[in-house]
Amino acid sequence: MEIFAYILAFIWSILCLILFFKILGMTNNVEQLAQEVHELKMVLVQEQTKAKVVVSKEQEEISLVQSPSDIPCDDLYIGDKVKLKSNGKLYKVVDIEENGNVRCRPEKIGIFDKFVSVKGSDLIKV
Repeated sequence: MEIFAYILAFIWSILCLILFFKILGMTNNVEQLAQEVHELKMVLVQEQTKAKVVVSKEQEEISLVQSPSDIPCDDLYIGDKVKLKSNGKLYKVVDIEENGNVRCRPEKIGIFDKFVSVKGSDLIKV
């Protein structure tokens, strides 16, 4: 009976070692997958900005972009810390675009965090 217990313990320990190395190998794959997802996300964003919008003649008269004077971002400067109203995350102002949008990068950068470009009115200065 003892021999049976030793054999069972030996098989169990080998299976645990195999499981350990499989999990160790999967952690390396997670980093690689996260990098590939980030690259794919960047490609999709670039393609989205290149997409053309078809506008009818009636809609051409309507301004689709607000003028910079309509957006209150006079008190924002590059390097300021701001909070996004929609999700409450902290960002740092990187650039203020001509159309009034403010480009920000996350204060704490994670795997899926990215630069955002939002209206000045959607930000709260911290």
